Formats: sequence, C-alpha cells, structure tokens
Amino acid sequence: MTGHPPAPTLPDAADMQAIERELEGIVLAVADAQVALSGGGVIDLAGLDDRIAAICAALETRPPEAARALLPRLLALVEDLNGLSAACDKVRADTSIELERVATRNRASLAYGRKPEPPPRGPTGE
Repeated sequence: MTGHPPAPTLPDAADMQAIERELEGIVLAVADAQVALSGGGVIDLAGLDDRIAAICAALETRPPEAARALLPRLLALVEDLNGLSAACDKVRADTSIELERVATRNRASLAYGRKPEPPPRGPTGE
C-alpha cells in the first residue's frame, strides 16, 4: 500500500444520462398525478418511492460534483412531491366529509322509512 488515496472516478456519461432520464420520468409522473388528481381522477404512485431511492443510490456512487449538478432538479422534485402530498390530503379530507354527509342523510332516510342513498362515486365518477 502506498498511502495514496484512490484516484477519483469520473462519472460515466451514459450512467449520468440514464439517471437524468429517470429523474425526468419521475418528474413527469408526479406532474401527471397532479393533473389527474385535480381533475378528480385516481392516481397510482406505487413504485415511485423505489424509483426515487434508486436515483439517490446511484447518485451516492458518483463524485459529489456530478451529483450536485442534479441538486436543483431534485429540490424541485421535493417541492412537487410536497404539493402532491398536500393535494392528496385535501382529496382525502373532502372524501371523508362527503362520506359523512351521505351517512347522515342515510340515517335520516332510514329513520323516515326512505330508501338510503348509495355512497358517492369515486373521484373519476366510476
């Protein structure tokens, strides 16, 4: 052993491009989810956390200056995810309120011998 630290490895340009493409794909998926949710649609975020974890793990193996180049885009993604989370919370709260209204109306209908209302349809109207 010579006592010299190992030479820093330069990021493979193809690997960094793949990381950037995956990051862009995640950004687009989050934007699509925002649009779908605001339009009353149902969203599926399954696997998104794994995709983000994979990007973070890949960046940990890169030199700091290479990873740092993606920092602004990663911070913007965090903001987008926070906005999506807030929108999900609002939809969840609105759904709970509507379900309680239907339950209250149904209890009143049953008390007066009327046919109960069906529960509200899903966000997409299905």
